[in-house]
Amino acid sequence: MSLPFIVSYIGVWILVVFQGLLILALLKQLSELKQLARLGGVPGEDRLPVGTAAPEFDGLDLRSAQRVTVQVFDGQGGALLFLSPECGSCLELANGLQSALNGLPPIITLCQGSDSTCEALIGRLGPQIYTLRDDDNSVSKRYRVDGSPTAIVISPDLTIGAYGHPLNVEDFKRLLARTLGTDVRNMAAQPTESIVVLSSEVPG
Repeated sequence: MSLPFIVSYIGVWILVVFQGLLILALLKQLSELKQLARLGGVPGEDRLPVGTAAPEFDGLDLRSAQRVTVQVFDGQGGALLFLSPECGSCLELANGLQSALNGLPPIITLCQGSDSTCEALIGRLGPQIYTLRDDDNSVSKRYRVDGSPTAIVISPDLTIGAYGHPLNVEDFKRLLARTLGTDVRNMAAQPTESIVVLSSEVPG
């Protein structure tokens, strides 16, 4: 075995090892970005700054005709959850929420779809979750939401606490716990059997 062959052989293996380490580093970075997107958003993502007053919206409960607004979160905090019936992760998250309501603060879900497609999503959510249909995307635009699933944590003082893109209920609970500074298992969900249709009108 000649010296040039041995040198080239060793060189090839050094190159293979270097490329393997590079791939591992890239995979780790992608994993970190994925986790960041799920729990806190991506740096540079267009969103309302933390501490900004949560934009108001106005909904009417179809059963009671009572208004539902961001005031639901006053003094206790909670979350707006933007879901699409055509999103697989959204449906998985909705299924998980149905079995985890006793450990969650008040939630207002906004369905980004038509009447017929939103019915399937509503059926997966427990009766303790407010459900609104953001048919004209008015709330999505106010909160700068351009994809789903997107969760926006609202602080007890009605300011923006955090943005996140949870893919399952555990991601969602971690985002709530981290932002509200409370163990969500000890927080009671607000009881309601509301199905709400959103009005594009903002109260004065």
